[in-house]
Amino acid sequence: MAQAIYNGIVRGRTVVLADDVDLPDGTGVVVTPVEPVKGSREAVLAAVNAPPHLKPGDVAELLRLIEEGKRPVRFGDPFAQRPRSRKR
Repeated sequence: MAQAIYNGIVRGRTVVLADDVDLPDGTGVVVTPVEPVKGSREAVLAAVNAPPHLKPGDVAELLRLIEEGKRPVRFGDPFAQRPRSRKR
């Protein structure tokens, strides 16, 4: 007998199936986690929900440090040829 495969997602400690599946209570199942495709909705949500979890104070500190580390912008061309001094 071929085994059916159903797609679902974990919410809390419950697996919610994507399809309308009528499995009787007590049916044994095997759940195999699937790695989300990079850039997919699931991958983005997994990254957002993964540790480290930041507090608002952490974000404020990061923004403060970024401001503190800013350097002035130089508009000169670092590769421009400088005129050579003429020897007499």
